Amino acid sequence: MKRKIVLLIFVSILSLVACSIGKNIQQVLADNTCEAIGKKEQQRPERIEINISAVGDIMVHGPQLRAQYDKKSNAYNFKNNFEFIKPYISQSDIALCNLETTFAGENKGYSSFPKFNSPDALGEAIKDAGFDIIATANNHTIDKNAQGVYRTIDVLKKLSLDVVGTKENEIIPSYIIKEIKGVKVGITAYTYETPKFGKHKTLNSLIIPKEVENCINTFNYNEIDQELKKIEEITQNMKKDGVEIIIFYLHWGNEYQREPNDYQKKMAQALTDFGVDIIFGSHPHVIQPIAFMESREHQKKSIVVYSMGNFLSNQRYEILKNRYTEDGMIVNVTMEKNLKDDKITMKGVSYLPTWINKYYKNNKKIYEIVPLAEGLAFPEKYHLDKNSLWRAQNSKENTCNLIELGTAEIKRIPILKNDAMVK
Repeated sequence: MKRKIVLLIFVSILSLVACSIGKNIQQVLADNTCEAIGKKEQQRPERIEINISAVGDIMVHGPQLRAQYDKKSNAYNFKNNFEFIKPYISQSDIALCNLETTFAGENKGYSSFPKFNSPDALGEAIKDAGFDIIATANNHTIDKNAQGVYRTIDVLKKLSLDVVGTKENEIIPSYIIKEIKGVKVGITAYTYETPKFGKHKTLNSLIIPKEVENCINTFNYNEIDQELKKIEEITQNMKKDGVEIIIFYLHWGNEYQREPNDYQKKMAQALTDFGVDIIFGSHPHVIQPIAFMESREHQKKSIVVYSMGNFLSNQRYEILKNRYTEDGMIVNVTMEKNLKDDKITMKGVSYLPTWINKYYKNNKKIYEIVPLAEGLAFPEKYHLDKNSLWRAQNSKENTCNLIELGTAEIKRIPILKNDAMVK
């Protein structure tokens, strides 16, 4: 009797296994019919979009250092500066900014103009805001000598942020490659030099230490044709490495001038001819126009944002008697890859005016970067009082009038539907 029961159970198990195998085989056959394969192919995306965001100068002046210091914890915290713009930055596939200060360490003493050194907490806030790539090549790169250059890179990399413009040693390539959605994006950054001191290169009239001279991407306006040949070689190397989208972040132009100079225009055209897709500009501390460029040979369309203004600073009207230094913006560029022919095109460009609100709360200064679309629509939620409201409105008008003058291709970034971004 026991044998019969065991045999019956064994037969039942075999039947179940056979049934399961039969179903699996049927499913495999069904999945591989011409009709099923056709449906799968239809489900594959035909295009890939990559959203790239960039902002201008991030600086920390003396009043900001004091405002971001907490006596109780004996620590610095800059996260509130970026709270309102965080949703715009974090939604991008790649977000870039210019760090116009150094992280040379507390033992070097925190300082601002003319030689900047900021707490590492600023890097933490930049990371928290959603930025991915930090341009570190600018006229303040060597404010704290070679040690400042190296430590700044180290601090940022420990935060898992990518660094462009400076590097730990000269063997490392002068650019990075990020693979976004299967597309290789090459990014680099360069800064202008000040006139040479004998045979020595300088930044802000400071001699670049020999040990980091080849670790900072620089160019000399007085030798621009030679410099452009070197830059062309860099773009060629990127292409050899399989880069499909090329981004340059350039520290250039004249401070406080709202129009690009002749050198900027020449470089923009040259880089476009080399195959650079996007040029983001910083340094003037005011916004300059956005222009679409046509390659002379390859019939390729590129974009140059000559200057994105100040994203975070204390350069206000009360100090400089210049309202344009209060203007900033977030620029979004959407690149699209057609998977059928692997062609890359620029799908769209948009921007969002920003303004740094400075006010007092409990006898303490507060700095907040305000996305002006929301700020002007909901002034109380963004802490804009009667005085700051008209300044914010003025800033928005300055930016929109300059950016939208003569072109309808550049759109404004719409208000995000996100309650978490509003206090």
